[in-house]
Amino acid sequence: MGLISNNFKSYAEKWLAGIREITDPAKGLGTVRADAKLVADQRQEVKIKEHTLVCDEPSSLGGSDQGPNPLEFFMSAVGFCENVTFARFAALRGLEFDSLETSVRGHWDRRGQGEWQGVEPVFKDFVVETRIMSNASHDKIREIARTTHMRCPMHASISKIAPVVDKLFVNGTEISL
Repeated sequence: MGLISNNFKSYAEKWLAGIREITDPAKGLGTVRADAKLVADQRQEVKIKEHTLVCDEPSSLGGSDQGPNPLEFFMSAVGFCENVTFARFAALRGLEFDSLETSVRGHWDRRGQGEWQGVEPVFKDFVVETRIMSNASHDKIREIARTTHMRCPMHASISKIAPVVDKLFVNGTEISL
């Protein structure tokens, strides 16, 4: 058992200690940068540090379907952020698990892109489902899931946009948060 290595705990401890040492709010400000360039009708390349990602729309919208669309990247970012935040706090609190998956859905009114009066293309709600396989107690898993939702920058941000329904499944069974 244990998807996260014992070695990772030391990284998580250093990460948390570094955050706790920040007393000046200006020094605590993080910056994320992505540079997007349109390279074809709807296809884009995004440079993030030394990484290049391809973003595209489906052919039904004039794209070539060579990559996820922008909103799919957005949902992916929420899931990625939730997983890494959960893994850090699991390591710090000694929670071992065999697998961790986060599924994120958001519903938005596409008509807002078409200049309908009074309709905005914003998300109306989100559903975040965390699925974990672990022999740990439900109370311990629940505590780390709650901490994750509070401390994950993406989850904290989407909860400012629209209502978020969080669901937690442990070994295939939904448990209350």
